[in-house]
Amino acid sequence: MPRVIIDNQEVEVVPGSNLLAAARKLGLDIPALCHHPGCTPNTACMACVMKIKAPDRIVPSCATPAEDGLRVESETAEIHGLRRMALELLLSDHGGGPGSQPCTCSKSEVCRLRRYAEMYGARADRFQGSRRRAERQYQHPELVYEPDKCILCGICVQLARQAGEPLGLTFVGRGFDVRVDVPFDETLERALRTAARRCAGACPTGALRVRNDVPNRKPRS
Repeated sequence: MPRVIIDNQEVEVVPGSNLLAAARKLGLDIPALCHHPGCTPNTACMACVMKIKAPDRIVPSCATPAEDGLRVESETAEIHGLRRMALELLLSDHGGGPGSQPCTCSKSEVCRLRRYAEMYGARADRFQGSRRRAERQYQHPELVYEPDKCILCGICVQLARQAGEPLGLTFVGRGFDVRVDVPFDETLERALRTAARRCAGACPTGALRVRNDVPNRKPRS
C-alpha cells in the first residue's frame, strides 16, 4: 500500500489514490471545487494545490497520484496563499458582492466557493473585470440555471454524459467568453431530462439548483 507524508503526517492509501484522497484521510479540508466522485479530474479550479518536495513543485492534488514515499506540504502559508488566489480568481467569475463579500447567490448556505472563500480570506473584488452574462433565458421545470454563478468546473457536463443524456451540456465559446451551455441552442429541459437533480446536487456554487417550488420526486424518463 502506498504511503505518503503530508505535513509530516504519514498516511497509507489504496493503490490508485490521489493526494486529495490522502489529505482527506488525514482530515484535511481541501477546497477541491472541481472534484466530484466518479468524474475525471479536470483541474479547472486549481484551489486544491499542494507542494511536493524534492524536487519542489506545485501540483493539483485531485489529479496527482499518491505515490509511495512522496513528501508533501499542504497547510503552509505559501500553499494557503496560492489557494486564496485561486479562489479569488473563481470569485471574479461568480458574481460576488462588493468588498469582501464572496457571493450573494441563492444557494449561499451550501455554496462551497463561498465557504472556502471565507475560510481563506479571499476577496471577491481583487480581480475585477467584466463578468459573463447570460445571453438567453434557461427554462426547466425542475431547475434554475444562473450562468453568471458558474465557475466552469465541468462536473455537470460529465454527469450529463454519464447519464446518457442525448443532448447534455457542453462548453461553448473561447477564452473569457467560454460558458456551460446547451448544444445547438436547445432548451435546458431537453438537455437535462434524467440527470437534472444529480447535476444540481453536484454543483459547487449553486449555478444549477433545484427550484424551490418543486417537490422531491424521481427523475423524469
